[in-house]
Order: sequence, then C-alpha cells, then structure tokens
Amino acid sequence: MGDSEEISRDLLVKAINESHDGITIADARKKGTPILYVNMGFEQITGYKAEEVLGRDYRFLQGTDTAQPELETIRAALARGEGCTVTLRNYRKDGSMFWNELSISPVHNDEGVLTHFIGIQKDETVKIMLDQRLHQSGLDLDALNMQLNTLVYTDPLVGISNRRRFDEQFTHMLAAAQRTHSELSVLMIDLDRFKLFNQRYGESAGDECLRIVGDCIAKSFMRSSDCAARYGGALFSVVSLGTNYEDLQLHAQKLSEKVRALSIPYSDSALGVVTISIGGVSRIPSRDTSEDELIKLAEVALYDAKHHGRNLVHIVN
Repeated sequence: MGDSEEISRDLLVKAINESHDGITIADARKKGTPILYVNMGFEQITGYKAEEVLGRDYRFLQGTDTAQPELETIRAALARGEGCTVTLRNYRKDGSMFWNELSISPVHNDEGVLTHFIGIQKDETVKIMLDQRLHQSGLDLDALNMQLNTLVYTDPLVGISNRRRFDEQFTHMLAAAQRTHSELSVLMIDLDRFKLFNQRYGESAGDECLRIVGDCIAKSFMRSSDCAARYGGALFSVVSLGTNYEDLQLHAQKLSEKVRALSIPYSDSALGVVTISIGGVSRIPSRDTSEDELIKLAEVALYDAKHHGRNLVHIVN
C-alpha cells in the first residue's frame, strides 16, 4: 500500500473520529441492524459512550416516542436497502430530548451486496426550537437571541455555563490580562471518586449531585470578570480576571468548605459527604502565554491535590 493511500486512510479515520456530527455504522446483514461503530460526535450528542451502544438496535434513541411518522420512513428505507434523511425526536442518555437530523446511506461490497448502513446525526435542537418559538409566540428578535444564547452556552444537565462559554470567556480574559498586565486565574475542580458515587447511588443521584455542586460553584464566582462552567463529566472550571494568588487560594478553600457543607451523603468518602479537589494557577500572563498552558498547569495542580489524598486545594503561581 502506498504512502498516499495510507495517509488518506489515516486522515479519513481522524476526520470521522473528530467530526462534530454523530457518525454510526450499522450491520445491514443482521436482524435489527446492530450498531458496529460510533464516533466521538455521537457520544457528545447523545451522552452515550461507544461501549454502551455497540450491538444495539439503532431505534433505542427513540425511547418510548414511537409514534413519529419519520420512523416509518426509516423502516421502509432500510427494508428496501435505500438511504433517507429525516428529522425526528431522539433522547439522550439523561432523558432529555433533542431534534436529530438523521441521514442514512447504504454501503455495498464489491459484488453489489448491501452490507452496512452509515448514519450521520446532526443536533438541530437549537434551530428547531428557535423556529418553533418564532412561529408560536412572535417574540421580538432580541428576546429570541437571548434564548438562543442561553441554549448555546448553558450545560443542559447542570444548568450553568458550558465548555463553549468557558472557552470563549477564557480567550477574552486572557487577551485582556495580557493587554492590561493583570492577573488571570484558572481553577479545575473535580468531584472526588465520582465514578464510584454513580456506581453506588445510580446515575439519577449522580446527576442531581452534579447539579447541586455545579450551582454552588457558579454562585461562588458571580462577578462579571468570572466564568464558572462545567468542563466535562464531573470536572468544573473557573477563569477569573483580576484575582491574585492569595485571593484565589482563599476563594478555593471557601468553595471546598461550601461543598462539604452541602452534606451530600457519600458512604465511601472519608468524611461521609461529597468532597471536591481543586487545582489552580494564578499569574500575570506574558504575551506568549496560551490558554492550553494555563489549563495544563491547573490540571497538574489538580492531579497533585488528588494524588495527596483528595479534598484538597493546590494553587500554583
């Protein structure tokens, strides 16, 4: 195999894996058309990990919402070995509904035999909800933009800023800190042994724990020069402009105390309640300082806090 063919294949795999759209491959030769592959885009849209869906019938995303006419369109197309594109209601792992623009295409082998279906999922929730609200209520454009902003920048489970909002605010604050020679602080906050918490008490209890702790974090950093967000999973992040090392240390310690004071029961915790570990960095960034550099410093500090026993705060400058 030539280098160009190998490079093309590597690029194709990388492109599929990193696409923001959900991509699935299903076996057309087996009953139920079981799923063989999902990319990271699918995981991010649905909340399901690959190992949770492989081998399952694609229809599991419809939940109990089985009266949609689009489902019959899909069934008929698969029965004929043809492709189709529909927009239908699907459901994430946490039970929340999203509008899925699903395109299905058949794949044939060299002999012309149908072997697989490729599915591409696009989360069209924001667009459709906006269209519905325009049609139903005639709200003015400013109000609609505010609602759209909330949908785009809010974590749907926890109800605080999401990773997209954090990244944008981080970019703006870093530029401001570099321009004004101000201190910039970053915190990475992780719930201690949260995977075990989920296993012991169930995902519903885990989701409620994330909501309570996330709300506590957001309310602890409410200045216009702060942004507290859910970074992913049980990991939260804070970026703060104009907060020096001493103040950051104090705020982080107070936050740790507030989370303990929530008294969320956790029998596997040394204190019997949910705790957090916090890593952070505070410094005046140089012109060459990057967001990735500060995030990595905060992540290393978080690792040190967890490595030395958890329920700790470790801030570097």
